[in-house]
Amino acid sequence: MTNDQTGRSIGLKEHIAQSIKNILFTRIGSRLMREDYGSLLPELIDMPMTQTVVALCHQAAVTAIAAWEPRITVRSIHFDPTAAANGQLAITIVTTLTDGTEQTFQIQ
Repeated sequence: MTNDQTGRSIGLKEHIAQSIKNILFTRIGSRLMREDYGSLLPELIDMPMTQTVVALCHQAAVTAIAAWEPRITVRSIHFDPTAAANGQLAITIVTTLTDGTEQTFQIQ
């Protein structure tokens, strides 16, 4: 497993975090030969963070991770409203790895 920025070896947790970030921030339809890869999150992040949009973001994230990251199961997901107010996106995802251990990921 390698870091996509540096090419250096990384551990399982870092590789899964890198994969989640790639999945969530890739627009569906933007990959050649894999048009269904990615999530709807890029379509939603510029919208005002109303309760409806937050619910859609949750759904988009969970659906995409379930489809493209088989090493984890999402238990909960939280979007930081403070970061959203500053034009950023910060997501906390609590997961269970396939070996049964719980792991929390912070994605920005």
